Amino acid sequence: MLEILSFLPTEGSFYLSSRIGVLLAALLVICLITFKIILPIIRKAVTKTRIEWDDLLIKNRFFSRILWIIPIIAGDRLSRLLFDIDGEHVILKSTVSIAITMLVAAVILALINTIRDVFEKTPSLKSIPFDNIRQLAVLVIYLVATIFIVSIIFDKSPLALLTGLSAAMALVLLIFKDVILGFVAGVQLSLNRLVRVGDWIVFNKGGADGTVISVGLTVVKVRNFDKTITSIPVYDLVSNSFTNWRGMQETGARRIKRAIFIDQNSVTYLTEEKYQRFKDHPFMSAYIEEKIASGACIAKPDKLPEQRCLSNLGTFRAYIEKYLDNKKEIRSDMLIMCRQLAPTEHGLPLEIYCFTEVDWKRYEGIQADILDHILCAADYFDLRVHQFGDIQKDRP
Repeated sequence: MLEILSFLPTEGSFYLSSRIGVLLAALLVICLITFKIILPIIRKAVTKTRIEWDDLLIKNRFFSRILWIIPIIAGDRLSRLLFDIDGEHVILKSTVSIAITMLVAAVILALINTIRDVFEKTPSLKSIPFDNIRQLAVLVIYLVATIFIVSIIFDKSPLALLTGLSAAMALVLLIFKDVILGFVAGVQLSLNRLVRVGDWIVFNKGGADGTVISVGLTVVKVRNFDKTITSIPVYDLVSNSFTNWRGMQETGARRIKRAIFIDQNSVTYLTEEKYQRFKDHPFMSAYIEEKIASGACIAKPDKLPEQRCLSNLGTFRAYIEKYLDNKKEIRSDMLIMCRQLAPTEHGLPLEIYCFTEVDWKRYEGIQADILDHILCAADYFDLRVHQFGDIQKDRP
């Protein structure tokens, strides 16, 4: 290098331009060697390993970013040599310091993105909302890097710069109040794991009803069942109530809770004819035997009963519970119930309560089959299903 310098002009108009040209040419050669020879060798060596996360480092340009330290150091040394700079040079020192600061920030960002990809590719970690933490970390890195760069430019300590900015923090908090509230809510959402990617949530205020596809630091994106996408501010999600169906998905059972309205005029005692027909039915024989053994009787049509008697509605409820218990699609290890609700002007609600499969299409099909069967079976018990506006005809 010293021999090359001897051929360069030592003064005049070509002094500066010739040395800049040599510096740029030398940096170009160094960059070509670094990124065309050294970097491909590193990539080839990394791709041959059985570890997957090092391939993610290549994807996020970790190695290409960290290799920039070679041109930066070489540029510093060559500048001092070509321009005969001894000791401390403010402009050169500041330029190199800023470049190293930006390089360190870029390398850290590449590591953070790699960790995010590892979380997305690992099934056991995929549900953790790491993207919130990543966005917060990126914001902190940009803020710290900016403070360091400004402190380098003005040759001040970063702590002194922070002290000077503290007086303006009240104004900053006022201007960016919504953003700060969103960040705090996002951290709360992440720490408490209220929402994760893949959860089915219902947020009535925001009109969201679907699957969470993204959990950001300030916004949660939901793909609704009509394939539209709703963006919900995290602060609204935390400060208002919403329904998360994750528990249903983890349990593997979805509740059926439907009611049919029985015409109260059709509720009566169980007749002797119906008793003889039902007592041997596999779904009702045990129920009827138990009731008879406990003192219940069959009422006579021409006599007011003096004791408890079987009714068509009670027998119908017992039939429904037994039917649900024997239906293979219904979870027998969970609550199965058929109950009466408070009477209304529309009739007496008879509600079924049970659990079945989670799959939406299967769930709706099973629920429809159950209601179809109950509506049809009501006629066998001389019960009329109430429907508003219909004129019920008397039965023979």
